[in-house]
Amino acid sequence: MIESQTIEFKSILNDKANKTMLAFLNTDGGVLYIGIDDDGVVIGVDDAADVAKKASDSFRDSISPDPTSYFTIEPELIDGKHVVKATIERGTAIPYCFSSIGLIPQGVYVRVGSASVTASREHIRQMIKDNGGGQYIAELSVEQNLSFDYANNVFSDKEIPFGEQQKQSLGLLRPDGRYTNLALLLSDECPFTTKVAIFEGTDKDRFKDRKEFSGSVFRQIDEVLTYLNVYNRVGGNFEGVYRIDHPDYPEITLREAFVNAVIHRDYYIDGSILVSMFDDRLEIMSLGGVMPGVTRELMLAGVSVARNEKLAAVFYRLKMIEAFGTGIPRIFGAYKDSAVKPEIPVMSGGFLIRLPNRNFAHDAVLKFSDSRIPENERKIIEAFDGTDFIKEEAAALLGLSVSGAYKLLRRMNERGLLDSRKAGKQLIYNVTSH
Repeated sequence: MIESQTIEFKSILNDKANKTMLAFLNTDGGVLYIGIDDDGVVIGVDDAADVAKKASDSFRDSISPDPTSYFTIEPELIDGKHVVKATIERGTAIPYCFSSIGLIPQGVYVRVGSASVTASREHIRQMIKDNGGGQYIAELSVEQNLSFDYANNVFSDKEIPFGEQQKQSLGLLRPDGRYTNLALLLSDECPFTTKVAIFEGTDKDRFKDRKEFSGSVFRQIDEVLTYLNVYNRVGGNFEGVYRIDHPDYPEITLREAFVNAVIHRDYYIDGSILVSMFDDRLEIMSLGGVMPGVTRELMLAGVSVARNEKLAAVFYRLKMIEAFGTGIPRIFGAYKDSAVKPEIPVMSGGFLIRLPNRNFAHDAVLKFSDSRIPENERKIIEAFDGTDFIKEEAAALLGLSVSGAYKLLRRMNERGLLDSRKAGKQLIYNVTSH
């Protein structure tokens, strides 16, 4: 008998015995003999029953989750000498780790040939993935020291219990008592963030403001929507003698679009949800494309294939979504009486929803009749209406320097008074139709 992938010898009981048994538990099982030296010589142990008990207690108390069902340790007589035989099966809750260390390389051992070695981070992630059924949220969370202060408040506000039993039924806790990635997303320690940027104009040249939101996905939803509503201006028009007010973006569309991004993004991909607000539109980009077989037409019809079904179920339980698949139809329904409509451009590896600012076109028309338009801007509009022009011509008209004219034209462009296009290195301007 010699040492191999599934057999190892220890002359005495020490800490290395637990590492070997843990490696067997995480790999293909094996047998550890205590009382046999590295050369296979049987030297025996004093009081094999006591050694077996100590080895069993030490291993059981050191490993998470509980490995009791997968090992037996008992005395055995070999060549007339008493040894201890530890038989380890491959566990079903892989990866197992030292409780005091956790799911990091120093805490997880695997068997490679006749050696017990620490698992790399990538190997640990792969073991978790292989044991998670192909859904990120069902997999074991590498981080187990989780708190749920924000989630507790959300459940409490809805008067829904959120104890250990509910965590198990919702899928936050596995049968072995360890947290899943669903728990990680709802926890205060959620590693995924949302980045929001508010831009001046209709492109990404200049920021008005930007902010990154972290913490529980519940917290991110609340704080992102609060932040966006600060910039969601209210416009109005008169119907007869009555003024009808409406925000740039129907509030329901902001909520549905962002909650949709949180629920359906691919959490296997590192990165943040990106929210970009321009003068004329709001864009929400989440990672991970549309699920196979789901077309734009099916989404509009309310057909949904949930990438993260248990996460969607939590939101449904909390009545944060009405039903599976209703988000996109509700977004488009909010624009049914609007001249502009939401867009879902086809993208590879991401999902983008573009919400138009309902007041943008109306504001642009008002700008032309606004008596507060500066004189120089009004001169540009009157002189070049219906014809293309360049900054040098504007400078000559107004008696400004070329750089001064360029700054003026850029401001007018951002406010929707002018359009511009490139012709070689030159910018060509024209007055927008009104």
